Amino acid sequence: MFRNPLNCTIVLLLSCLALASCGGRVTSIGGTPPPDTGPVVLVMTDTPPTTVSTLAAVVTLTGATLSPGNVSLLTTPTTLELTRLQTDVAYLSKTNVKAGNYTSLALTFTNPSLTIENDTTSAIGTCAIGAICTIPATTPSTLSTTITLPTFMISTGVGAGLLVDVNLENLLSSTLGADFKAGTSVSEFTPAGSGAPLVGAEDVVGQVASIDTAHNTFSFAPQSSLPAPSLPALTVDSTSTFYNFPTGTCATPSILCLLDGQIVSVDISIRADGTPVARNVIFEDNNSNKTEIEGIITSTNVGSQQFTIVSLSESAQFGTTGALIVGEQATVSYNTPSATTTFDLDFTHADNMQLDTTCCLFRAPSDLSVGQQVQVRSIINTPGTSITADRVRLRSSRVTATVAPQPPDLVLSNLPSIFSGHGVTQIQAHTFTPGTIFSDHNNPTNISLIPPSSLVSVRGPLFNVSGARTLVATKVVLKP
Repeated sequence: MFRNPLNCTIVLLLSCLALASCGGRVTSIGGTPPPDTGPVVLVMTDTPPTTVSTLAAVVTLTGATLSPGNVSLLTTPTTLELTRLQTDVAYLSKTNVKAGNYTSLALTFTNPSLTIENDTTSAIGTCAIGAICTIPATTPSTLSTTITLPTFMISTGVGAGLLVDVNLENLLSSTLGADFKAGTSVSEFTPAGSGAPLVGAEDVVGQVASIDTAHNTFSFAPQSSLPAPSLPALTVDSTSTFYNFPTGTCATPSILCLLDGQIVSVDISIRADGTPVARNVIFEDNNSNKTEIEGIITSTNVGSQQFTIVSLSESAQFGTTGALIVGEQATVSYNTPSATTTFDLDFTHADNMQLDTTCCLFRAPSDLSVGQQVQVRSIINTPGTSITADRVRLRSSRVTATVAPQPPDLVLSNLPSIFSGHGVTQIQAHTFTPGTIFSDHNNPTNISLIPPSSLVSVRGPLFNVSGARTLVATKVVLKP
Protein backbone atom coordinates (compact mmCIF):
# COMPACT_ATOMS: atom_id res chain seq x y z
CA MET A 1 0.00 0.00 0.00
CA PHE A 2 1.58 3.27 -1.04
CA ARG A 3 1.80 6.05 1.50
CA ASN A 4 2.96 9.65 1.78
CA PRO A 5 4.80 10.89 4.89
CA LEU A 6 2.41 13.82 5.31
CA ASN A 7 -1.09 12.49 4.88
CA CYS A 8 -2.75 9.91 2.76
CA THR A 9 -5.68 9.06 0.94
CA ILE A 10 -9.08 7.72 0.08
CA VAL A 11 -10.96 4.67 -1.02
CA LEU A 12 -13.30 2.75 1.03
CA LEU A 13 -13.36 -1.00 0.90
CA LEU A 14 -16.98 -1.76 1.58
CA SER A 15 -17.61 -4.34 4.25
CA CYS A 16 -20.07 -5.44 6.86
CA LEU A 17 -19.80 -7.19 10.19
CA ALA A 18 -22.81 -9.45 10.28
CA LEU A 19 -24.39 -10.06 13.68
CA ALA A 20 -27.64 -11.97 13.96
CA SER A 21 -29.34 -14.97 15.42
CA CYS A 22 -31.57 -17.16 13.32
CA GLY A 23 -31.82 -20.70 12.07
CA GLY A 24 -29.45 -23.09 13.78
CA ARG A 25 -26.75 -20.71 14.99
CA VAL A 26 -26.03 -17.83 17.39
CA THR A 27 -23.69 -14.86 16.94
CA SER A 28 -21.89 -12.61 19.37
CA ILE A 29 -19.80 -9.43 19.39
CA GLY A 30 -16.44 -9.99 21.09
CA GLY A 31 -16.16 -11.94 24.29
CA THR A 32 -16.58 -15.70 24.36
CA PRO A 33 -18.39 -17.20 21.35
CA PRO A 34 -21.48 -19.32 22.02
CA PRO A 35 -20.74 -23.00 22.73
CA ASP A 36 -20.54 -25.49 19.88
CA THR A 37 -19.90 -22.79 17.28
CA GLY A 38 -17.09 -21.76 14.98
CA PRO A 39 -16.48 -18.40 13.25
CA VAL A 40 -17.25 -18.20 9.53
CA VAL A 41 -15.70 -15.36 7.54
CA LEU A 42 -17.34 -14.24 4.29
CA VAL A 43 -15.17 -12.29 1.82
CA MET A 44 -15.44 -11.32 -1.84
CA THR A 45 -13.12 -10.84 -4.81
CA ASP A 46 -13.59 -10.09 -8.51
CA THR A 47 -12.39 -11.46 -11.85
CA PRO A 48 -12.60 -8.58 -14.35
CA PRO A 49 -13.70 -8.84 -17.99
CA THR A 50 -11.13 -8.76 -20.79
CA THR A 51 -13.39 -7.38 -23.53
CA VAL A 52 -14.17 -3.87 -22.27
CA SER A 53 -12.82 -1.36 -19.74
CA THR A 54 -14.96 -1.54 -16.64
CA LEU A 55 -14.26 1.72 -14.80
CA ALA A 56 -16.63 1.00 -11.90
CA ALA A 57 -18.86 -1.94 -11.01
CA VAL A 58 -21.36 -1.73 -8.17
CA VAL A 59 -23.64 -4.36 -6.68
CA THR A 60 -25.43 -4.85 -3.38
CA LEU A 61 -25.30 -8.22 -1.63
CA THR A 62 -28.58 -8.57 0.26
CA GLY A 63 -28.37 -12.16 1.43
CA ALA A 64 -25.92 -14.99 2.13
CA THR A 65 -27.46 -18.10 3.64
CA LEU A 66 -25.86 -21.42 4.57
CA SER A 67 -27.87 -24.64 4.36
CA PRO A 68 -29.04 -26.83 5.88
CA GLY A 69 -30.56 -24.69 8.60
CA ASN A 70 -31.01 -21.39 6.71
CA VAL A 71 -28.09 -19.80 8.56
CA SER A 72 -27.84 -16.12 7.59
CA LEU A 73 -24.33 -14.67 7.26
CA LEU A 74 -25.63 -11.14 6.66
CA THR A 75 -28.09 -8.94 8.49
CA THR A 76 -27.40 -5.71 6.59
CA PRO A 77 -27.24 -5.27 2.80
CA THR A 78 -23.67 -4.54 1.72
CA THR A 79 -22.81 -2.52 -1.37
CA LEU A 80 -19.46 -3.15 -3.05
CA GLU A 81 -17.39 -1.56 -5.79
CA LEU A 82 -15.87 -4.54 -7.55
CA THR A 83 -13.05 -3.21 -9.73
CA ARG A 84 -10.61 -2.80 -6.81
CA LEU A 85 -11.21 -6.48 -5.99
CA GLN A 86 -9.12 -7.51 -9.01
CA THR A 87 -6.25 -7.67 -6.50
CA ASP A 88 -7.95 -7.12 -3.12
CA VAL A 89 -10.50 -8.94 -1.00
CA ALA A 90 -13.56 -7.31 0.59
CA TYR A 91 -14.25 -8.39 4.17
CA LEU A 92 -18.01 -8.93 4.39
CA SER A 93 -18.82 -10.61 7.69
CA LYS A 94 -17.86 -12.77 10.60
CA THR A 95 -20.59 -15.01 12.02
CA ASN A 96 -20.41 -17.65 14.74
CA VAL A 97 -22.09 -20.69 13.20
CA LYS A 98 -23.19 -23.91 14.88
CA ALA A 99 -20.70 -26.72 14.29
CA GLY A 100 -21.66 -29.17 11.55
CA ASN A 101 -21.59 -29.82 7.82
CA TYR A 102 -23.06 -27.29 5.40
CA THR A 103 -23.77 -28.16 1.80
CA SER A 104 -24.72 -24.92 0.03
CA LEU A 105 -24.51 -21.12 0.11
CA ALA A 106 -27.37 -19.06 -1.33
CA LEU A 107 -26.46 -15.54 -2.46
CA THR A 108 -28.85 -12.74 -3.43
CA PHE A 109 -27.76 -9.57 -5.22
CA THR A 110 -29.56 -6.41 -6.27
CA ASN A 111 -29.02 -3.17 -8.23
CA PRO A 112 -25.95 -4.12 -10.29
CA SER A 113 -24.56 -1.38 -12.54
CA LEU A 114 -21.42 -0.89 -14.62
CA THR A 115 -19.62 2.23 -15.75
CA ILE A 116 -17.72 1.45 -18.94
CA GLU A 117 -15.71 3.22 -21.60
CA ASN A 118 -16.85 1.94 -24.98
CA ASP A 119 -13.68 1.75 -27.04
CA THR A 120 -15.14 -0.93 -29.29
CA THR A 121 -16.27 -0.38 -32.89
CA SER A 122 -20.00 -0.52 -32.15
CA ALA A 123 -22.51 0.65 -29.58
CA ILE A 124 -22.88 -1.42 -26.40
CA GLY A 125 -26.55 -1.24 -25.57
CA THR A 126 -27.25 2.50 -25.53
CA CYS A 127 -23.57 3.39 -24.98
CA ALA A 128 -22.18 5.01 -28.14
CA ILE A 129 -18.67 4.42 -29.50
CA GLY A 130 -16.13 6.39 -27.46
CA ALA A 131 -18.61 7.25 -24.72
CA ILE A 132 -18.41 6.62 -20.98
CA CYS A 133 -21.72 5.25 -19.75
CA THR A 134 -23.23 3.87 -16.56
CA ILE A 135 -25.38 0.92 -17.52
CA PRO A 136 -27.80 -0.63 -15.03
CA ALA A 137 -28.32 -4.31 -15.69
CA THR A 138 -31.34 -4.89 -17.89
CA THR A 139 -33.81 -7.74 -17.66
CA PRO A 140 -33.77 -10.66 -17.91
CA SER A 141 -31.47 -10.93 -14.92
CA THR A 142 -30.59 -13.72 -12.54
CA LEU A 143 -29.82 -11.97 -9.26
CA SER A 144 -29.57 -15.02 -7.02
CA THR A 145 -27.64 -18.25 -7.07
CA THR A 146 -27.15 -21.28 -4.82
CA ILE A 147 -23.68 -22.78 -4.86
CA THR A 148 -22.88 -26.30 -3.68
CA LEU A 149 -20.24 -26.64 -0.93
CA PRO A 150 -18.99 -30.25 -1.10
CA THR A 151 -16.77 -30.23 2.00
CA PHE A 152 -17.67 -27.20 4.13
CA MET A 153 -17.52 -28.25 7.78
CA ILE A 154 -17.61 -26.02 10.86
CA SER A 155 -15.76 -27.27 13.93
CA THR A 156 -16.15 -25.81 17.40
CA GLY A 157 -13.80 -22.87 17.90
CA VAL A 158 -12.10 -23.30 14.50
CA GLY A 159 -12.30 -20.54 11.89
CA ALA A 160 -13.54 -21.22 8.37
CA GLY A 161 -13.84 -18.93 5.36
CA LEU A 162 -15.84 -18.59 2.15
CA LEU A 163 -14.46 -16.51 -0.74
CA VAL A 164 -17.09 -15.30 -3.23
CA ASP A 165 -15.69 -14.53 -6.70
CA VAL A 166 -17.83 -12.37 -8.99
CA ASN A 167 -16.57 -12.93 -12.55
CA LEU A 168 -17.66 -9.94 -14.63
CA GLU A 169 -16.78 -11.74 -17.87
CA ASN A 170 -19.29 -14.47 -17.14
CA LEU A 171 -21.75 -12.20 -15.35
CA LEU A 172 -22.81 -10.09 -18.32
CA SER A 173 -25.16 -11.52 -20.91
CA SER A 174 -25.40 -10.31 -24.50
CA THR A 175 -28.43 -8.23 -23.51
CA LEU A 176 -26.52 -6.65 -20.59
CA GLY A 177 -28.46 -8.73 -18.12
CA ALA A 178 -26.63 -9.70 -14.93
CA ASP A 179 -26.54 -13.47 -14.57
CA PHE A 180 -25.10 -14.07 -11.10
CA LYS A 181 -25.75 -17.79 -11.48
CA ALA A 182 -23.21 -17.90 -14.31
CA GLY A 183 -20.92 -15.22 -12.91
CA THR A 184 -20.42 -16.24 -9.27
CA SER A 185 -18.36 -18.98 -7.66
CA VAL A 186 -17.37 -19.77 -4.07
CA SER A 187 -14.21 -21.35 -2.68
CA GLU A 188 -13.28 -22.33 0.88
CA PHE A 189 -10.25 -21.21 2.88
CA THR A 190 -8.92 -21.26 6.43
CA PRO A 191 -8.51 -17.74 7.86
CA ALA A 192 -4.81 -16.94 8.39
CA GLY A 193 -4.01 -20.42 7.06
CA SER A 194 -2.87 -22.01 3.80
CA GLY A 195 -4.80 -20.65 0.84
CA ALA A 196 -6.15 -17.67 2.78
CA PRO A 197 -6.42 -14.39 0.86
CA LEU A 198 -3.13 -12.52 1.04
CA VAL A 199 -3.22 -8.99 2.52
CA GLY A 200 -6.99 -8.93 2.25
CA ALA A 201 -7.61 -5.20 1.84
CA GLU A 202 -5.24 -2.36 1.06
CA ASP A 203 -5.83 1.36 1.53
CA VAL A 204 -9.23 1.33 3.17
CA VAL A 205 -9.79 5.02 3.83
CA GLY A 206 -12.48 6.68 5.87
CA GLN A 207 -13.43 9.04 8.65
CA VAL A 208 -13.09 7.74 12.21
CA ALA A 209 -16.57 7.80 13.73
CA SER A 210 -16.38 5.79 16.96
CA ILE A 211 -13.53 4.55 19.11
CA ASP A 212 -13.84 1.86 21.78
CA THR A 213 -10.58 1.94 23.74
CA ALA A 214 -11.88 -0.68 26.21
CA HIS A 215 -12.11 -3.27 23.42
CA ASN A 216 -9.42 -1.79 21.12
CA THR A 217 -11.79 -1.27 18.18
CA PHE A 218 -12.78 1.63 15.97
CA SER A 219 -15.22 2.15 13.11
CA PHE A 220 -15.63 4.34 10.05
CA ALA A 221 -18.47 6.75 9.37
CA PRO A 222 -20.73 5.72 6.50
CA GLN A 223 -19.95 7.28 3.15
CA SER A 224 -22.59 8.77 0.89
CA SER A 225 -21.17 7.51 -2.41
CA LEU A 226 -22.86 4.12 -2.09
CA PRO A 227 -26.46 3.36 -1.16
CA ALA A 228 -25.98 0.70 1.49
CA PRO A 229 -22.51 0.61 3.04
CA SER A 230 -21.94 -0.97 6.42
CA LEU A 231 -18.38 -1.09 7.66
CA PRO A 232 -16.83 -3.48 10.16
CA ALA A 233 -15.47 -2.52 13.54
CA LEU A 234 -11.71 -2.96 13.16
CA THR A 235 -9.55 -4.36 15.94
CA VAL A 236 -6.21 -2.87 16.96
CA ASP A 237 -3.79 -5.47 18.35
CA SER A 238 -0.06 -6.12 18.70
CA THR A 239 0.32 -6.46 14.91
CA SER A 240 -1.11 -2.98 14.27
CA THR A 241 1.21 -0.12 13.34
CA PHE A 242 0.55 3.63 13.26
CA TYR A 243 2.18 6.04 10.81
CA ASN A 244 2.37 9.75 10.01
CA PHE A 245 0.31 11.00 12.93
CA PRO A 246 1.00 14.63 13.90
CA THR A 247 3.88 15.13 16.30
CA GLY A 248 2.75 14.95 19.90
CA THR A 249 -0.51 13.13 19.21
CA CYS A 250 0.83 9.59 18.94
CA ALA A 251 3.79 9.28 21.33
CA THR A 252 2.95 5.62 21.99
CA PRO A 253 1.49 3.97 18.88
CA SER A 254 -1.88 2.58 19.91
CA ILE A 255 -5.60 3.13 19.49
CA LEU A 256 -5.10 6.27 21.60
CA CYS A 257 -3.63 7.91 18.48
CA LEU A 258 -7.10 8.02 16.95
CA LEU A 259 -9.61 10.85 17.31
CA ASP A 260 -13.20 11.07 16.09
CA GLY A 261 -13.32 12.91 12.78
CA GLN A 262 -9.81 12.00 11.63
CA ILE A 263 -9.43 10.59 8.14
CA VAL A 264 -7.18 7.54 8.19
CA SER A 265 -6.19 4.74 5.86
CA VAL A 266 -5.84 1.13 6.97
CA ASP A 267 -4.78 -2.25 5.68
CA ILE A 268 -7.12 -4.98 6.85
CA SER A 269 -6.01 -8.52 7.65
CA ILE A 270 -8.07 -11.42 9.00
CA ARG A 271 -7.06 -13.32 12.14
CA ALA A 272 -7.54 -17.05 12.51
CA ASP A 273 -10.69 -16.41 14.54
CA GLY A 274 -12.13 -14.30 11.72
CA THR A 275 -11.60 -10.93 13.37
CA PRO A 276 -10.76 -8.06 10.97
CA VAL A 277 -7.59 -6.28 12.13
CA ALA A 278 -6.29 -2.84 11.23
CA ARG A 279 -2.76 -3.94 10.39
CA ASN A 280 -1.48 -0.51 9.37
CA VAL A 281 -3.19 2.74 10.37
CA ILE A 282 -1.98 5.81 8.50
CA PHE A 283 -3.00 9.36 9.33
CA GLU A 284 -4.60 11.15 6.39
CA ASP A 285 -6.13 14.40 7.56
CA ASN A 286 -7.41 16.23 10.59
CA ASN A 287 -9.59 18.37 8.38
CA SER A 288 -12.69 16.24 7.97
CA ASN A 289 -14.52 19.17 6.32
CA LYS A 290 -12.78 18.45 3.03
CA THR A 291 -14.10 15.54 1.00
CA GLU A 292 -11.49 13.13 -0.35
CA ILE A 293 -12.59 11.39 -3.53
CA GLU A 294 -10.85 8.57 -5.35
CA GLY A 295 -11.37 7.93 -9.02
CA ILE A 296 -9.86 6.78 -12.28
CA ILE A 297 -8.72 9.43 -14.77
CA THR A 298 -10.57 9.29 -18.10
CA SER A 299 -9.23 12.45 -19.79
CA THR A 300 -6.75 15.26 -19.13
CA ASN A 301 -6.55 18.87 -20.30
CA VAL A 302 -3.43 20.59 -19.00
CA GLY A 303 -4.23 23.80 -20.88
CA SER A 304 -7.54 24.15 -19.03
CA GLN A 305 -6.01 22.91 -15.76
CA GLN A 306 -8.62 20.15 -15.58
CA PHE A 307 -9.04 16.40 -15.80
CA THR A 308 -12.04 14.09 -15.54
CA ILE A 309 -12.52 11.08 -13.31
CA VAL A 310 -15.01 8.32 -12.72
CA SER A 311 -15.67 8.24 -8.98
CA LEU A 312 -14.88 5.10 -6.99
CA SER A 313 -15.40 6.30 -3.40
CA GLU A 314 -15.58 9.18 -0.95
CA SER A 315 -13.90 9.39 2.43
CA ALA A 316 -17.06 10.12 4.46
CA GLN A 317 -20.64 11.29 4.37
CA PHE A 318 -21.10 15.06 4.39
CA GLY A 319 -24.85 15.45 4.22
CA THR A 320 -27.37 14.43 1.58
CA THR A 321 -26.37 16.86 -1.18
CA GLY A 322 -23.28 17.12 -3.33
CA ALA A 323 -22.13 13.52 -2.91
CA LEU A 324 -20.70 11.68 -5.90
CA ILE A 325 -22.08 8.21 -6.33
CA VAL A 326 -19.75 5.45 -7.48
CA GLY A 327 -19.48 5.44 -11.27
CA GLU A 328 -20.44 9.10 -11.65
CA GLN A 329 -18.20 11.35 -13.74
CA ALA A 330 -16.69 14.54 -12.35
CA THR A 331 -14.46 17.34 -13.62
CA VAL A 332 -11.49 18.21 -11.41
CA SER A 333 -9.96 21.68 -11.59
CA TYR A 334 -6.55 22.52 -10.16
CA ASN A 335 -4.47 25.68 -9.92
CA THR A 336 -0.74 25.69 -10.65
CA PRO A 337 1.94 26.96 -10.49
CA SER A 338 0.55 29.16 -7.72
CA ALA A 339 0.96 26.21 -5.32
CA THR A 340 -2.72 26.20 -4.36
CA THR A 341 -2.91 22.62 -5.65
CA THR A 342 -0.21 20.13 -4.67
CA PHE A 343 0.66 16.90 -6.49
CA ASP A 344 2.18 14.03 -4.51
CA LEU A 345 2.35 10.26 -4.15
CA ASP A 346 2.59 7.57 -1.51
CA PHE A 347 5.73 5.54 -1.11
CA THR A 348 5.29 2.58 1.23
CA HIS A 349 3.00 -0.39 0.88
CA ALA A 350 1.34 -3.23 2.75
CA ASP A 351 3.32 -5.19 5.33
CA ASN A 352 5.44 -2.13 6.19
CA MET A 353 7.83 -2.62 3.28
CA GLN A 354 9.01 0.28 1.15
CA LEU A 355 9.40 0.34 -2.59
CA ASP A 356 11.82 2.31 -4.72
CA THR A 357 9.87 4.88 -6.74
CA THR A 358 12.88 6.97 -7.74
CA CYS A 359 12.24 5.86 -11.33
CA CYS A 360 9.21 8.05 -11.56
CA LEU A 361 7.66 11.38 -10.56
CA PHE A 362 4.21 12.67 -9.74
CA ARG A 363 4.71 16.34 -9.02
CA ALA A 364 2.92 18.33 -11.71
CA PRO A 365 -0.05 18.25 -14.11
CA SER A 366 2.22 16.90 -16.86
CA ASP A 367 2.50 13.68 -14.81
CA LEU A 368 -1.26 13.00 -15.12
CA SER A 369 -2.43 10.35 -17.58
CA VAL A 370 -5.57 8.45 -18.49
CA GLY A 371 -5.98 5.23 -16.50
CA GLN A 372 -4.27 6.46 -13.34
CA GLN A 373 -6.14 6.11 -10.07
CA VAL A 374 -5.89 9.29 -8.03
CA GLN A 375 -7.25 10.87 -4.87
CA VAL A 376 -8.43 14.45 -5.05
CA ARG A 377 -9.16 16.56 -1.99
CA SER A 378 -11.93 19.04 -2.59
CA ILE A 379 -11.71 22.51 -1.09
CA ILE A 380 -15.39 22.17 -0.05
CA ASN A 381 -17.23 19.28 1.56
CA THR A 382 -20.04 18.98 -1.01
CA PRO A 383 -18.23 19.15 -4.36
CA GLY A 384 -20.79 17.59 -6.70
CA THR A 385 -19.58 16.83 -10.23
CA SER A 386 -17.32 19.91 -10.40
CA ILE A 387 -14.41 19.58 -7.99
CA THR A 388 -11.79 22.19 -7.20
CA ALA A 389 -8.87 20.31 -5.67
CA ASP A 390 -6.20 21.58 -3.31
CA ARG A 391 -4.40 18.23 -3.51
CA VAL A 392 -4.05 15.49 -6.14
CA ARG A 393 -2.43 12.29 -4.91
CA LEU A 394 -1.42 9.27 -6.97
CA ARG A 395 -3.03 6.06 -5.72
CA SER A 396 -2.70 2.40 -6.62
CA SER A 397 -4.15 1.45 -10.00
CA ARG A 398 -5.31 -2.08 -10.74
CA VAL A 399 -4.61 -3.45 -14.20
CA THR A 400 -5.53 -6.86 -15.59
CA ALA A 401 -3.54 -7.83 -18.68
CA THR A 402 -1.38 -10.44 -20.40
CA VAL A 403 2.10 -10.69 -18.91
CA ALA A 404 5.60 -11.30 -20.24
CA PRO A 405 7.95 -11.89 -17.27
CA GLN A 406 11.30 -10.10 -17.66
CA PRO A 407 12.69 -10.37 -14.11
CA PRO A 408 12.75 -8.26 -12.09
CA ASP A 409 10.01 -6.65 -14.21
CA LEU A 410 6.79 -7.63 -15.94
CA VAL A 411 5.64 -6.31 -19.30
CA LEU A 412 1.86 -5.98 -19.49
CA SER A 413 0.15 -6.10 -22.89
CA ASN A 414 -3.36 -6.69 -24.28
CA LEU A 415 -4.36 -3.89 -21.94
CA PRO A 416 -7.89 -2.79 -21.07
CA SER A 417 -9.27 -0.34 -23.58
CA ILE A 418 -8.95 2.59 -21.16
CA PHE A 419 -5.27 2.30 -22.09
CA SER A 420 -5.24 0.79 -25.58
CA GLY A 421 -7.98 3.17 -26.72
CA HIS A 422 -5.72 6.06 -25.75
CA GLY A 423 -2.59 4.82 -27.51
CA VAL A 424 -0.95 2.90 -24.63
CA THR A 425 -0.03 -0.58 -25.83
CA GLN A 426 2.08 -1.81 -22.90
CA ILE A 427 2.96 -1.06 -19.28
CA GLN A 428 6.31 -1.82 -17.67
CA ALA A 429 5.63 -3.16 -14.16
CA HIS A 430 8.59 -2.95 -11.76
CA THR A 431 8.69 -5.59 -9.03
CA PHE A 432 10.99 -5.51 -6.03
CA THR A 433 11.11 -8.79 -4.11
CA PRO A 434 10.35 -9.06 -1.22
CA GLY A 435 8.37 -5.83 -1.54
CA THR A 436 5.99 -7.19 -4.16
CA ILE A 437 3.40 -9.75 -3.10
CA PHE A 438 2.91 -12.53 -5.67
CA SER A 439 -0.20 -14.68 -5.46
CA ASP A 440 -1.38 -17.71 -7.40
CA HIS A 441 -5.09 -18.02 -6.56
CA ASN A 442 -4.37 -16.82 -2.98
CA ASN A 443 -1.28 -19.02 -2.58
CA PRO A 444 2.16 -17.40 -2.48
CA THR A 445 4.24 -17.67 -5.64
CA ASN A 446 7.06 -15.69 -7.27
CA ILE A 447 7.85 -14.07 -10.59
CA SER A 448 9.81 -17.06 -11.91
CA LEU A 449 6.70 -19.26 -11.69
CA ILE A 450 4.50 -16.97 -13.81
CA PRO A 451 4.23 -18.49 -17.31
CA PRO A 452 4.56 -16.13 -20.30
CA SER A 453 1.23 -14.91 -21.74
CA SER A 454 -0.55 -15.55 -18.45
CA LEU A 455 -3.35 -13.29 -17.32
CA VAL A 456 -2.45 -11.30 -14.21
CA SER A 457 -3.92 -8.48 -12.18
CA VAL A 458 -1.30 -6.01 -10.94
CA ARG A 459 -1.69 -3.34 -8.26
CA GLY A 460 0.49 -0.27 -7.76
CA PRO A 461 0.97 3.42 -8.62
CA LEU A 462 0.99 4.07 -12.36
CA PHE A 463 3.37 6.73 -13.67
CA ASN A 464 3.53 8.70 -16.90
CA VAL A 465 7.23 8.57 -17.83
CA SER A 466 7.91 10.60 -20.97
CA GLY A 467 4.69 9.35 -22.52
CA ALA A 468 5.28 5.70 -21.56
CA ARG A 469 3.62 3.96 -18.61
CA THR A 470 5.48 2.47 -15.65
CA LEU A 471 3.75 0.77 -12.72
CA VAL A 472 5.54 0.03 -9.45
CA ALA A 473 3.90 -3.25 -8.40
CA THR A 474 2.85 -3.97 -4.82
CA LYS A 475 0.84 -7.08 -5.68
CA VAL A 476 0.67 -9.44 -8.66
CA VAL A 477 -2.16 -11.97 -8.82
CA LEU A 478 -1.97 -14.81 -11.34
CA LYS A 479 -5.48 -15.43 -12.69
CA PRO A 480 -6.94 -18.89 -13.33
